[in-house]
Amino acid sequence: MSTRCQIGFYESKPTDLNKWEALIYRHSDGYPDTEHGVIATILPILADFNTNRGLEDSEYASAWLVAQLKTDYLNIGISKDFHWDIRYFYAVYPSQVDVYKTAYGRDYEILDANEWRLIETHNI
Repeated sequence: MSTRCQIGFYESKPTDLNKWEALIYRHSDGYPDTEHGVIATILPILADFNTNRGLEDSEYASAWLVAQLKTDYLNIGISKDFHWDIRYFYAVYPSQVDVYKTAYGRDYEILDANEWRLIETHNI
């Protein structure tokens, strides 16, 4: 599957989705609800990190997540802005992950997070 997504880390909620502390890009398997999808992959990693360190340190937590996902070198990257072609966005907070369906970019336009729809929330 080549459904692209991004994962943003935030120090607190509520927040403006455009003001992330760290931003990760995942090139494939970006769906939230598949066996190899984002939620099934990142929740155990985030829960472990939260137990041992705490997700309040969003920069370190995001670096840890990238390190844990590094086995697939072509699938994970660090972003400097939202990509136009992502289908889902995952907002990671110290106690939960909110999943958004994006307003898929048009003609390489930068996505507007204000157009996204919250579809589910997962406690960490």
